[in-house]
Amino acid sequence: MSDSVIHSASPSLSSQDRSSSKKKLLVIGAGDFQLPLVQQAAKTCEVLLAAPVISPAFDPYISDRLIVDVRDEESILSFAQAHKIDGVITDQTDIAVRSVAYVAEKMGLPGIGYETGLLFTDKSRMRSRLAELGLPLLANRTVSSVEEAVAFYRELVSSAGRSTDPVRVIIKPLDTQGSRGVQVCAGEQEIRDKYPEAARWSGNHEVIIEHFATGREFVVESLVLDHKYKTLCIGDTLYFDIPDAFAAKSRIFPTTADDALRGKVLDLDEKIITGFGLTQGITHSEYIMDGDEVYLIETAARGGGVFISSDLISLSSGLHTEQFLVDMALGQQKEMPLILPQQCFCGYMAFYLPIGRVIRADGIEDVLAFPFVHRTQLGKLHAGIENHEGATDKTSRLAVIVSGDTREELMEHMAQVRSTLKIDIEAPDGSIIGPIWE
Repeated sequence: MSDSVIHSASPSLSSQDRSSSKKKLLVIGAGDFQLPLVQQAAKTCEVLLAAPVISPAFDPYISDRLIVDVRDEESILSFAQAHKIDGVITDQTDIAVRSVAYVAEKMGLPGIGYETGLLFTDKSRMRSRLAELGLPLLANRTVSSVEEAVAFYRELVSSAGRSTDPVRVIIKPLDTQGSRGVQVCAGEQEIRDKYPEAARWSGNHEVIIEHFATGREFVVESLVLDHKYKTLCIGDTLYFDIPDAFAAKSRIFPTTADDALRGKVLDLDEKIITGFGLTQGITHSEYIMDGDEVYLIETAARGGGVFISSDLISLSSGLHTEQFLVDMALGQQKEMPLILPQQCFCGYMAFYLPIGRVIRADGIEDVLAFPFVHRTQLGKLHAGIENHEGATDKTSRLAVIVSGDTREELMEHMAQVRSTLKIDIEAPDGSIIGPIWE
């Protein structure tokens, strides 16, 4: 975009660190979840960073930066060409995947291809490919107006016949992240009321309207190298009880599903990832049951967010995810890495801050000292900060990564974290409330 700004190199890097003998790696995205990748890459590479906001936490690890919307493919490409980069990568974010694929393709660098990048970031394309592959699909339609959405809803109501249960649908932007704009509707008026918010978050203002399934949910992390697929781990998803938030309060690995159900999910995951033609990378896919059938919610050509990629994959399978991603982006990963069987029980637990001002944030240092706590976002939390938005989307959660030798021990450790954190928020009405854990 025309207002993109290239900032000067970080002064914290020495001239030796900026030596031309190092490979130059461009990382796109600079949120909390990209920091582990940047930190690892900086051990062996000269790291450049492109993102709309870059916090001081990244300063010690990067040699130059581009302040830019991560969807601005041409500006990022110009920056990459000017620096003659050797590789480009992202992780734990959807919206940068297309730009990574675009830059890699234009510069002849290792990548997944731009068309594949579109496939993994557009919910309508995903569903079209599932249909082509003959894989199960929830009833859905891509629409460009609220009237088209209402018409599809009427079709679903008609096909439901005399059922006394209200027909519910979910409306989704085609290409957002963090569940922004995703909402459930139980009637025509709700669709009319909520449709504008879904369309607002969609790049082309089109929306997916889909039958709303309410069954068990799974998350699968997998790896692809030279078109060869390998499962890394499969877990269970547990949600907050917050209308239209669609955010997990925890994801726990491994799943408690029996071998037959686990095998069914993993077989579908392999068919989708290979059928989508992914050449390399980490994938994050979410599945839901409706009756006895398993359906894809969405799949992504990047590792799972909330430190699933950086921490929970490593804890589960022994894979050093960030180093794999760096080596893959530079064309240095020639062989499938060793993947171990599930090593422990692990997961993230997350909470929202309600609207108000934090007046107490105790126990953080105690939580950080627990040997079973591996990474947190608690550094953002302190007395005096104000939160002006409620539980709106996934990106506003704060998370803690926890492990245990058994599932029971993991649950005990999560309960210990929750009881140790003493957080009070003064609400706008003057009442004192705690964080939202459920």
